[in-house]
Amino acid sequence: MDARLLSGRSDDELPSHREEEPTSTAIAVTALISLAVLACGALLLVSLLPWGMFMMLTTRLPVFSVTVDRFAGLEDRVPRAFNLTLGIDNLGGEYDVCVGGEAVVLYGGVPLAVGRVEELCVPRNGAADLAVVAASGGVGVPKALAELMAGEKRADGAVHAEVRVISAKHSWFLSCTAALEQGAARPYPCKKSSMVDESDGVRPDSSRRPALAQHAQLGPV
Repeated sequence: MDARLLSGRSDDELPSHREEEPTSTAIAVTALISLAVLACGALLLVSLLPWGMFMMLTTRLPVFSVTVDRFAGLEDRVPRAFNLTLGIDNLGGEYDVCVGGEAVVLYGGVPLAVGRVEELCVPRNGAADLAVVAASGGVGVPKALAELMAGEKRADGAVHAEVRVISAKHSWFLSCTAALEQGAARPYPCKKSSMVDESDGVRPDSSRRPALAQHAQLGPV
């Protein structure tokens, strides 16, 4: 009896670690649950993949283009004028696209003509062409600029100008590079950018902006 008191707990009173170890049945159940979760995830992924592919193929951002239909005043001593067509392709779009503001034709970063862009909203899955007339307040092209144009035309066969459509009301603008070629009008793609402030990226001081050009359609050139 003394020996038993000195030894403390008996073997029956010691905790059994064998009872805390997971059994083979518990391991199998856990494995089955993990496999079921993986199977459900794979099934969900497979079911969503066709929908994702469909959305990628049928939904896209609006596409903008500019066509220089006619122009005058780059060589002769007459006011500069441009007849432009702004193309808006919202087929496959998910929201309406609105434009409105002004268009600026530039060469070498120098504004050549300015025109008004009327307010127009193209609904989703729709498309529209918007006529724009840009004109200058002066006469002819400055001599230095005319020399640059002549050099580009000799080197590349055509003069390339930037057409910038500024929609300050909607906080974005387009930048399009188009070739100025008589009788070879075709649409040129535009890049859309967001306006982080009221600057149009062409004339940073709005107080020095020239008045918008009056609409005056060009005759045959």
